[in-house]
Amino acid sequence: MGETSVAKGLQSVANDYDAACKRLLAERQVLSRILQGCLDEFATADLQTIEQTCLAGDVHIGTDPVDRDEAAGRVLALSAEDTTVAEGKATFDIRFYATVPGNNGDGDCVSVEINVEAQNKYDPGYPLLKRAIYYCGRLISMQGTDVVSRSRYGRLRKVASIWVCTHPNKQHAGTATSFRIEPRDLIGNAEYQRPDYDLIEVVMLCLNDAEPGSSEGALGMLEVLLTTRMSAGKKLAWLSGRYGMIMTEAMNEEVDEMCNLSEGVLEEGREQERRKFAEERGRFAEERGRFAEERGRFAEERGRFAEERGRFFETALSLVRDGILAPREAAERFGFPEGDILGALQ
Repeated sequence: MGETSVAKGLQSVANDYDAACKRLLAERQVLSRILQGCLDEFATADLQTIEQTCLAGDVHIGTDPVDRDEAAGRVLALSAEDTTVAEGKATFDIRFYATVPGNNGDGDCVSVEINVEAQNKYDPGYPLLKRAIYYCGRLISMQGTDVVSRSRYGRLRKVASIWVCTHPNKQHAGTATSFRIEPRDLIGNAEYQRPDYDLIEVVMLCLNDAEPGSSEGALGMLEVLLTTRMSAGKKLAWLSGRYGMIMTEAMNEEVDEMCNLSEGVLEEGREQERRKFAEERGRFAEERGRFAEERGRFAEERGRFAEERGRFFETALSLVRDGILAPREAAERFGFPEGDILGALQ
């Protein structure tokens, strides 16, 4: 298999693994535990209520396109992709609405628009947190031109972007952190209604893959669910026994498939590393051959230099023997120690 074929194979398996990971994260049993453990709106609700009532709508996984531009009109359906001429395209891994238990006091149902991202690269060349905040901005702007054109800002829903980071740095591994808008009094002490400013929240879930299941709550559950260090059987036993998940046939199949794909990703990676090692070893052998050739040429040059030096030395001795040059003069002219010339003459 050529290098391009290996790279394509690795990318194909990696893409399949990424898709399987998203499908697992989109399972309502998984989402209910994430919501309960990460967002205050769902912290006191039981898992069954979140799963059966709060998550009653569709969960979209990075597929349907959306166009928000003025010529296209209003967005009528929830989608996992947002496209505008001015802002470009943003594709969300998982996007859905979750109804907050209870209501806001006037009988209207309150919902939160939520985006869940599975992120493998924790340091992709820019601060990941800034990207998460940008995603929240896109979720806000996707709520439609109707809000702006008719000044219906009261209808803005809270948005939350939850990032599941599978390979964070050591400093952040095993941590869950929330970022949201909070008031800060500058002069005096004014009271504002929380629903009016609590509209954006980012949650960074940094898994501890070195010790899957060592973290508390939803974080530990995600570590077990997404780790490549456990067999499918052990994962299913932990998810059922430790985290109380009902392992349906579909869930079993998804976990098993992701474990198989993770093995494929690892094996493709190992194959690529083996090929790189073989190529490096080949290059080293070539360099070593070139070095041997250079050393041979150097030995030949050194031999020729020794012959030339010998002829010059014999010439110097002949000139001294013939009385043409004194030993000191011959030493200076030909660059030999005078003692060597005197020693050869004895």
